[in-house]
Amino acid sequence: MGFLNENLPLFYCKIRAEYLYDLQSHHGEYEDIVVFGLASVYGRALGFHGITEQGAQIARMPISALVHKEHEPHLPLHYLQLWDCFSYDVSVHAFDYLHLMRCKAILRDRQIFDGHYLFTVDWCGNPDSEDPGEGGHKNAHILALDCGCYAALPNNRIIWHEPSFLTDPVQPEKGEKPEYLTNSHVWKCEIDSKWTAENSYKMFYDDNFLGVGGRHSPRQES
Repeated sequence: MGFLNENLPLFYCKIRAEYLYDLQSHHGEYEDIVVFGLASVYGRALGFHGITEQGAQIARMPISALVHKEHEPHLPLHYLQLWDCFSYDVSVHAFDYLHLMRCKAILRDRQIFDGHYLFTVDWCGNPDSEDPGEGGHKNAHILALDCGCYAALPNNRIIWHEPSFLTDPVQPEKGEKPEYLTNSHVWKCEIDSKWTAENSYKMFYDDNFLGVGGRHSPRQES
């Protein structure tokens, strides 16, 4: 877990050159870059850190600045990343099962692009990212889209493809989607006041059930 900045699994790509010139010039040009980290500033888009072939370190680039092939569609930042960062406390993890898995990404305007998974960005320390009442947990899976762009999308904007397991995949191109409901519960184990731990120094202590009429063990409960 990092604060503000976090390391990334390295990836080599290109940066749209206009982002190196404050969007004022060099449109339609590209430079090679290696991306090694990111910054999470609360209320802003993810910022990616990289080094160009000239040896210049470029900080806090939006995901819309990065491409892995030239002549890609110029998709707006708010299509490629739905939510601003929820916290300064950020983590990055590449899930082995998802690594290089194929998927379909559903952008804000409902365009659908094929792509593959790179890694996941997640947040803590803020109710927006932890409270189910705020619409559920939102992380950002970083995807390399086949069109050449990168995207940072939450779970409900991705349909995964794993042919050895998925036998009934939905087809978002046809308007299909799972009709699941967002979880609204906070799951906790320590909620039952009828139970208490044994008052002893035993390593393998018993749990006691406090039933009607006094204290007794689970074996006495029927």
